[in-house]
Amino acid sequence: MSPKPRVIYWFRTDLRLHDSPALHAALDLKPESLYPIWCWDPHYVYRARVGPNRWQFLLDCQNDLSESITKLNKKSKLFVIREAPQTVLPKLFKAWNISHLVFERDTDPYAKERDAKVMELAKEAGVEVVATRHGRTLYDPDELVKANGGKPTMSITQVQH
Repeated sequence: MSPKPRVIYWFRTDLRLHDSPALHAALDLKPESLYPIWCWDPHYVYRARVGPNRWQFLLDCQNDLSESITKLNKKSKLFVIREAPQTVLPKLFKAWNISHLVFERDTDPYAKERDAKVMELAKEAGVEVVATRHGRTLYDPDELVKANGGKPTMSITQVQH
C-alpha cells in the first residue's frame, strides 16, 4: 500500500474555504497531512501600488482564513511565509516530505511565468502538481479568449455564445 499524500495547498488570490475547487481537489487526495500556505511574493509586495486600507484588508482576510482553518482542525493554521514561492516551495517540499502541491491556476503574465517555474521545481523534487483551472472566476479566461478566436471578449454576449 502506497503512503497517503502529504499536500501543500497554496493559497493565492482566493482566500476561501467554503467553495474553492482547488481546495476541494486537495482534500479529494485524502491526505495524511495538508499544509495550507500563503506566500508574500516579493513581486507583488514591492511592486504593488496600493494604499494602507487594501493591505489591511488582505491581512484581515489572512487572519480570518487562519482562524477558519483552526476551527476545522485545532492543530492547523495558515502558514504565512515571507519569501518568493520559487525559492521557498522547494525547501518545504523537502522539509515536509511533500508528495503533492495544489493551487488554483492564475492567468496574469507574471503568475504564469512563476507557476511554470514552480511546476518545474516540483517535478524535479518528485512532487505532483494539481493546478485547477478556475475557481475565483465564472469562466476560465484563457478558454474565453481561445473560444473568441484568440481575442479578449468585449461583451457578455461574446461569453454567452
